[in-house]
Amino acid sequence: MLKKIFFAALFVVVAGVFLYGLYLQLFNKKISEQAAATLISFPSSDCKPQRTPCNVKLADRQLRFYLPEKAFYLRPFPVLVLLTGFSQDEIKSVSIRFEMAEMNMGFNQVQLAEKNGHWQGQATLPVCSSGSNDWLAVIKVKTGAGVYRARFNFSVANKE
Repeated sequence: MLKKIFFAALFVVVAGVFLYGLYLQLFNKKISEQAAATLISFPSSDCKPQRTPCNVKLADRQLRFYLPEKAFYLRPFPVLVLLTGFSQDEIKSVSIRFEMAEMNMGFNQVQLAEKNGHWQGQATLPVCSSGSNDWLAVIKVKTGAGVYRARFNFSVANKE
């Protein structure tokens, strides 16, 4: 009787390890397919999106990025991205990730929603304990052919 229980338990363990290995292979395949997407970077821009809309071009593709004149910590503010040269069917998603140079501020990404040809959303930034207010906005446009990326520097006001 103990032999039957032992072999049944052993079978369950071996089957579980096999299925887990199969799962990891499939999962890694999906990750590698995502990583294989071509990353296409727009040329860098010295534009400050709070002063004027920032515009970057790559061949016939154009990305314009808007921020309000003043963005404050811990308060939602609108972000807007306009894309030209892309067909609506081609764009899978548009997101914006906020980073700080040499400071880990956690994962802060906003998935933008398309409305009347504009990609928009609301962002809220955390307060940096060092007092820094210089941020980097990384905009990603995912298409079937690859991922387009643009980067813009901006500052956040501590007080109104």
